Order: sequence, then C-alpha cells, then structure tokens
Amino acid sequence: MDCPRCHKADLSVIDSREADSDSIRRRRVCDGCQFRFTTYERIEPQKLLVEKRNGSLEPFRREKIMEGLRRAVEKRNVNLEQLEAICDKLELKFFSDGCDRVTTKQIGEAVVRELKALDHVAYLRFASVYRGFDNLEAFEKELAKIKRAD
Repeated sequence: MDCPRCHKADLSVIDSREADSDSIRRRRVCDGCQFRFTTYERIEPQKLLVEKRNGSLEPFRREKIMEGLRRAVEKRNVNLEQLEAICDKLELKFFSDGCDRVTTKQIGEAVVRELKALDHVAYLRFASVYRGFDNLEAFEKELAKIKRAD
C-alpha cells in the first residue's frame, strides 16, 4: 500500500480496531510525509464456481441445493432444519476443500449420499432426476440396492 499523498510505501499502523463484525479499521501514518489516513480491511468471501455438464461455469448457490432438497422431501416427514443441516454440511465441505471449482457431479453425489441417510423415498426422488432414471427397471435396481443395504 502506498501513501495517498506522496505515494511512498513506508507506512506505519498507529491504531487498529474492529469496525464491524467483518472488517478492521486501521489508522496509518506515512513515514515520509506524516500524512494520516484510515483504511478498512475486510475478509473477501471465498468464491466457488460450479462447473456444469456442458463445461460452463456459474457461481455456487446454496439456494439451488436447497431447492432440489425441498422437491425431494416434499410431503415427507423431513423438516427445514434437517435440510439446512445438509446444506451447511455440504457448503462447509466444498468451501473447506480449498478448491475454487466443484462439478455438478460432485454436488449431486454429495446430495444423494446425504438424502440416502435421511429418507429413502426422498433419495429415490432426487436420484431419479439426478441420475436420469428413464424406466421402471432403473427404479427397481436402485430400490434393490437400498433393500440390500438395510
């Protein structure tokens, strides 16, 4: 950072304090011209991109996962808190992996795993759309897997 007046890089911080919950206010002084000024530091939110099947990229949106979960659990005995917990868990996983990109396949498989543990009917609903079940045999095959696992 350079001094806004003389453009030298020799600066000192003379005071730091929290400005609000996500920023720090710093009073600085230029060691060259003694000009005093205030700066604010904010944590830049981590950006995560979703790579779609066609190769295009879009920003990660929690709401899209939540909407898919809501559709899958419609008229099931699953409450909003359980869905929020799934979203929290998945969001934490994707953001903490340190990558800046996640594929729709990775998201879909993670949602499928969570729904399978939560509610088998919701799992089948979601999996049928996500995996593109196009006939009754695909449903029967998946149902047989669930029965074997129980």
